[in-house]
Amino acid sequence: MTDSPLQSEPQANTPGTGEPSAPASTAKPNSPWQKHKAEIGLAALVLYVFLLALGTVGELLDIEWILDLPLFRPPGKF
Repeated sequence: MTDSPLQSEPQANTPGTGEPSAPASTAKPNSPWQKHKAEIGLAALVLYVFLLALGTVGELLDIEWILDLPLFRPPGKF
């Protein structure tokens, strides 16, 4: 049996409706979050590690300008 270019593949049914599902090309476009999820996650991880390292260096070496940054001040200290 030969495949003819005029024959199309059968579409899968949408569960519960009995109607064929929409092809992938007409699906809802991806949001920027879905498109760049890995890059956003990596950027957040790099920023977190940088701030963690900065705070650790400030504490270990007692560098006041680092410890005086608003992010590293203890609560209640202005």
